[in-house]
Amino acid sequence: MVRILYIFIFIATFSVMQSCNKDNDDIPQISKEKNRISENLDSIFLLAQGVYLWNDQLPSVDRFNPWRFYNEGLSEFRCYENEIFEISQYAKNEETGELYERNPSDLNRPKYSGVVFREFQEKEPQNAYNLSNTFGLSVVVKNNILRLLYVDPNSPVGKAGLKRGTQILSINGENVLTEDSFLEQWKKSLSMSFIKLEVTEDGVKKREVRLNAASYEINPVVKQNILRNGERKIGYFALNSFTPIQNAQKYLTPIFLSFTQDKINELIIDLRYNQGGYQVTADFIANLLAPNNADAKIMYTEHYNRQMQDGNSKVLENYKLYDEYNRPVIINGKAISLYDIDYSVEANTTYFHKDEGLTDLKKVYFIVSNRTASASELLINILKPYMDVQVIGVSEDNLSAVYTYGKPVGSFGIPISQFDLYLGMYELKNANKESNYFKGIKADISLNDATDTDFGMQDDPAIAWILGMEKKRIELKASNKIRRDKFSFYFNKDRLIGNIKNINELKIKRIDILASYKLNTPLSFDRGPRQAYRNEITSKIDSSWRLP
Repeated sequence: MVRILYIFIFIATFSVMQSCNKDNDDIPQISKEKNRISENLDSIFLLAQGVYLWNDQLPSVDRFNPWRFYNEGLSEFRCYENEIFEISQYAKNEETGELYERNPSDLNRPKYSGVVFREFQEKEPQNAYNLSNTFGLSVVVKNNILRLLYVDPNSPVGKAGLKRGTQILSINGENVLTEDSFLEQWKKSLSMSFIKLEVTEDGVKKREVRLNAASYEINPVVKQNILRNGERKIGYFALNSFTPIQNAQKYLTPIFLSFTQDKINELIIDLRYNQGGYQVTADFIANLLAPNNADAKIMYTEHYNRQMQDGNSKVLENYKLYDEYNRPVIINGKAISLYDIDYSVEANTTYFHKDEGLTDLKKVYFIVSNRTASASELLINILKPYMDVQVIGVSEDNLSAVYTYGKPVGSFGIPISQFDLYLGMYELKNANKESNYFKGIKADISLNDATDTDFGMQDDPAIAWILGMEKKRIELKASNKIRRDKFSFYFNKDRLIGNIKNINELKIKRIDILASYKLNTPLSFDRGPRQAYRNEITSKIDSSWRLP
C-alpha cells in the first residue's frame, strides 16, 4: 500500500512538473533587446516628467505608456525619436494653442528635443542633407551648379586654398552635371577616403585639387577681415559654430586683439549657417563685445520648470556626478546628483564680466538666415539691451522676410544607456526679460544669400548693404521679386547644434553648511539607474544599479 502511495505521489508530481513546463513554454519570452529599449523608453518619459520645460502639460506615465513606442520594425534610434516627438506634442502655448516644438523643416520631429548616440551606430539615420566627412567639404547645389558653401581653414579643403563660392566642375574625373550625379560620385569618394576635384575660381581659372581624408581640429572662424569705408573701420568674422570654450578662445582671442589694435568702430558677425553650440562660448563673445557700462549687469537668466526650481524633481536623484577621475563628487559625506543642483533663476543668472575685448563699438551687425539658431540667437538677444544691434537676413530665394530658427531654450545632456537625452529644459531671457522668439528673430532687412561669393566680400549683398552700397538695387520692395532658383544645401557634420550647457557650469544647492557654489572641476555622469518595474518608478529605483 505504501509502495502504491509513493508511485501515486511520483506520478502526480511528474504531471505537475510537465504541466508547469508546458505553461512556461506557452509564455512568450521577452528578448533582452526589447527589454532594454523598453526600459530606456520608460527612462525618457520619467525624465521628461521631471525636467521638460513644459512638464506640467504631460500626462501620467500609465496614460502615456512609453512601452508602446517599441517596434521591432524600427531602429532603436527611431523608437526613441518617436517617443520624444509624442512628448513634444503636449507642449502648447496656452494663449495661441500652437505647439512650442513644431518644426517647420520636419513636421515629424520636435524642434528642440532629441537623443544623441555617443558612438555612431548604423541604425541611426543620416540626414541626406548632411555630409559627414573629413575632407572639410560643405556644398550648395543651385540649379545643378555645385559650389563650396563654407571651408574650415584647418581642413584638407582649407589647406588646399579653396574658399566659399568655388565651383566644382568634376569629381574624380566625372563631370558634375546634376545634383544626383554629385551624390553618386560623392559616395564613391567617401569609400576611397580620397577625392580629386576640378574647380574654377572667379569663373575663370581652372585647377585640379587632390584631397586625402584627414582628421583636423575645427576652426569655428571660417573667414575674417577688416572693411574700410571712409571713416568707418568695420571688423568682420564668420563664425560657423559655438565650439567648446577652449577651442573658441584659441581662435577668437587673436582676432579680437587685432580688432582692438586696428581700433574698429563697427563689427559684423556672420552667423548665417551657425546652429549654435556651447552656451558658455556665447557668454565669452558677449563679454568681448559689450560696452564697459555693461560690466556686472545681467547678461541673461535661465528659467527651468517650477518643479525643478522648487527642488522636487526626484528622478534626478538617480544621476550621480563624477569628477574627471571617475570618482563620485562627495560633499559633506553626500554623493552629489543632479537632484542637488540649484535650478532657481537666481542661481542661474549670468552677469557680464568686462575684463577685455572691444569697448568703443558704435554698432554690431549680425548676418543671419533661417538656419541661424540657439546660441547664435542667444548672443543677439542678450546684446540688444546694451548695444545698437542690426540683424541682416539672407535667404536663397529672396524671401521678403527672414526669421532665424527660433530656439530660446537650452539643455544639458542626461545619459541613458548608450545615448544622451537632450530635452528643452530652460527658457533663456535677456536683461529686459525678453525671450519670446520661438518663431525666430525677425531680420531688420532681408537680402539674397550670394552663395557664389566668398564670405566678407563687398559683392555679398549683406556686406554691400552694411557699407551703404547699391541699396536701391538690392533692397526688396515687393514679394513678387521672389526667385525660383532651386537650392540644396549639404553641410558637413562639423557644426554643433543647440544651447548646450556644460555640467561644470551647474551650481550645487546649499547642503548643510555648504553655500551654493559653481563647480570648477571637470565632471561626468554615471550611466543612471536601471529602469525599475513601472509600478515602482520614481520612488523605488535602486540608485546603485548602473547601465553598461
